[in-house]
Amino acid sequence: MKSPLTSRQISYFLFVITMGYAVISIPKNVADKGGTGGWIVIVVGILITIIFGYMFVYVGTTFPNKTIDEYMPLLTGKIITYVILIPFAIYTLLVCALITRLTCETIKITMLINTPIWALSLPLLIISFYSMTKSLQTLARIAEIFGMIVIVFGILIFITIFTQGEIINIKPLFEFSEIDFFGTLLVIGFSLTGLEILPVIPMTSNKKEISKNVIFIQLIIGFMYILIVECCISVMGVDSIIHYDETLFATIRRIEIIDLQFLKRLDGVFLIVWLLSLYCTVLFEGYITVYLFTKLFKFKNKKIMVLIVLIFSIFICLAPSSLLKAKSILDSIGYIGIGINLGLPLLVFSLTLLRKKSTYNK
Repeated sequence: MKSPLTSRQISYFLFVITMGYAVISIPKNVADKGGTGGWIVIVVGILITIIFGYMFVYVGTTFPNKTIDEYMPLLTGKIITYVILIPFAIYTLLVCALITRLTCETIKITMLINTPIWALSLPLLIISFYSMTKSLQTLARIAEIFGMIVIVFGILIFITIFTQGEIINIKPLFEFSEIDFFGTLLVIGFSLTGLEILPVIPMTSNKKEISKNVIFIQLIIGFMYILIVECCISVMGVDSIIHYDETLFATIRRIEIIDLQFLKRLDGVFLIVWLLSLYCTVLFEGYITVYLFTKLFKFKNKKIMVLIVLIFSIFICLAPSSLLKAKSILDSIGYIGIGINLGLPLLVFSLTLLRKKSTYNK
């Protein structure tokens, strides 16, 4: 039996895997198709993730101390389990590697122009995969500590940026008539993915407490996304931010707060907080891959699987010939991620309800 995690630890797993690379580009995506009223799409998106996140929690608490590789064969049989979970693991492997590549490309463009990508990518991947060799309880403590740092400093930074903007730039707040609602929801969908961590975390049977904490952290994610979008629009305006891919970086670099003295440039502080978040995203996407392949192929030595997945991650990370190619691949994979985050919880939730109903009828 696995040692149970607290409901708060489970919620922090979800937070740190969600708040990753996409935060720097979500303002552009929202403003481009949603304008100043695009924040309403984030609200709807978060409500959708709350519904599907609850489905994962419901199934996880229905099968206490079991993960998806253990309870899914009870619902679908072994063959279908392999058919679904192997592509799931490959998806998380690709996300882990490509987010590493794009993170390092962003660092290279903004700070270390002459540094080769491999020299930036290898340390991030090696440190992340070394962390995977530790116990789940150790990873949970990392998620808690880093998650709290990202929440506290992130909110402070974004509120500070917002105070330097112009209120007129975010008006009208309630103009929804010209929003490409579905298009906006689709382009920010990958930013909201992260539910894939829930089925590989063992849960207790305390459904109410776990659900409460998971929903609360999802509301925090939604609040931070709205704050990011609004602070960027307030500083740069809708017509300007759509021309920057790394919108959040472009906004922060325009801000200089004299009263903060040695902290008057916020980009350095933000970069540290952002890298903590990115480290967690890479760590836990990679953890899902290692965990599923270890369980599905019955590897007795987890460290060997960590090494194998690390080697594949390095090759995938360095394979794209350019930044644009890496972004294009990740955008395509992002749509698969949206499907996984919606389809997989719906599948296991429906089958769990059917199983409960048939057991009750007997």
